[in-house]
Amino acid sequence: MSTVLQEKKALRTKCKELRLSIPSEAKALADAAILHTVTAHSAFLNADLLLCFSPVRGEVDLTPIVQLAASCGIPVAFPRCEGTDMHFHIVKNLSELAVGRFGIPTPHATAPLARPTVRTLCLLPGLAAGRDGSRLGYGGGFYDRFLATFEGITLFPIYERLLFPTLPTEGTDKAVDYLITEKGEIPLHV
Repeated sequence: MSTVLQEKKALRTKCKELRLSIPSEAKALADAAILHTVTAHSAFLNADLLLCFSPVRGEVDLTPIVQLAASCGIPVAFPRCEGTDMHFHIVKNLSELAVGRFGIPTPHATAPLARPTVRTLCLLPGLAAGRDGSRLGYGGGFYDRFLATFEGITLFPIYERLLFPTLPTEGTDKAVDYLITEKGEIPLHV
């Protein structure tokens, strides 16, 4: 295993523990603050489509954004993984999601396929962020493969305690456009 992969593996373990150590009341307040900043952000307000994720294992919970996006006329889509591919499918509400692969709420395969554009906003899940826009995911590479051809805008909602100066990266890792924590938008130091 390469040094970068070993560093990522160790950091994943540390960040999972850090994230799960956030008290539920503090997490709820942080989620609300992050949601407020995301929905006031120009990338959200100008989006023609919103690509969301279902929060699992202590991730930032932005699920109220589905109703907020609908009230702004912005369609919402969630990912569905099949094999090594990930595609986004449009849903009208969270009740259209069912537990799928990896135990993550997922749209049905027959839900309409999303067609991202340069104005599409993709909210990214993950474990940690670097102030340089680096992102630590779970190691499956689904989002990195998707982002390789995605031309829209990426925004990573993350808790402040999971923000580092930089993270170990590989050539396939894609930097994010925006980082949002409970303290607001974090300027990227690239």
